[in-house]
Amino acid sequence: MTTHASRRLALCLAGFVSATTASAADVSDAHRSISSDGTPALASSSTAAPAAGFRGRLAPGLAPDAEAEFPAERYSAAEMADFAARYRPMVAPGARGDDQLAPESVLGADRRFRVYPSESGYPYRAVGLLTFNQGTGSYTCTGWLISADTVATAGHCVHSGGTGGVWSNTMRFYPGRNAASAPYGSCTAKRLSSVAGWTKNADENYDYGSVKLNCTVGNTTGWLGRWWTTGSQANLPIAIVGYPGDKPSATQWGGAGRIAASESRKTRYFLDTAGGQSGAPVIQADGTGPGGCEGDCGIAIHAYGADSLGRNSATRITEAVNTNLQNWINTP
Repeated sequence: MTTHASRRLALCLAGFVSATTASAADVSDAHRSISSDGTPALASSSTAAPAAGFRGRLAPGLAPDAEAEFPAERYSAAEMADFAARYRPMVAPGARGDDQLAPESVLGADRRFRVYPSESGYPYRAVGLLTFNQGTGSYTCTGWLISADTVATAGHCVHSGGTGGVWSNTMRFYPGRNAASAPYGSCTAKRLSSVAGWTKNADENYDYGSVKLNCTVGNTTGWLGRWWTTGSQANLPIAIVGYPGDKPSATQWGGAGRIAASESRKTRYFLDTAGGQSGAPVIQADGTGPGGCEGDCGIAIHAYGADSLGRNSATRITEAVNTNLQNWINTP
């Protein structure tokens, strides 16, 4: 037990602080926003409601990279070989040698399917590849647009976790990246954000974050909506779309199934994933679901591999998570 937890327990036993109050205070602090440049998030005066997706303004005659920071590119075979050699797929810190947390996992036969974002269109083009440096390594993750200039992803993609952790740097986002093709251009990061539960405590229950971009490419590609509920998510149809590192470099892949277990802060499923898909959206996958979703609402952020029952898992988008995501959208 940590010193903080021991002190808190002693106070509870002595009657100075109730266990309920202590728990509520700890949870509130765990969701406290932390940013890479110290900019405070613009907090709303009320809880953020579920948000609808936006299909984007892409239309004939409009350049797909019109609002990107850097133009569309097509990389040579030599450049792709260099990319593959340089970048490793990111896995959660606890999965890098801790036998209690496995990297994202393919569960038996591989049931994933290749996605071609330009041809498939929205919402796939709103999901993108993140490249960045963290510590001494270079990595890839997945992120998804939640506004014109804001990307949701896993906390461990933006910060290595815990008080001794470091922020990622040289972050770049490629929406709808398809191997050697970056048809919508790319954008660098203005700011990274996460929460104290991750940046201070490295608690997997709070492993989520965002990237504020130096562009408004989401106006072109569109962005995903967000939906949360206090009820069970069990058996909801879902899809997970991202950039797994066990497939050809910078290619987008998806998987579909149903939620196997719904917990207060985690969502678990038997869908195949791999390192590099950290940060991918867990999408409510049909138009008949709750919250007005039309198959384009994120309900969790993929982050972890197989547990003791062989289920991959995500950080669930709760009321508090959704409010932070909205606050990060609102912060210039």
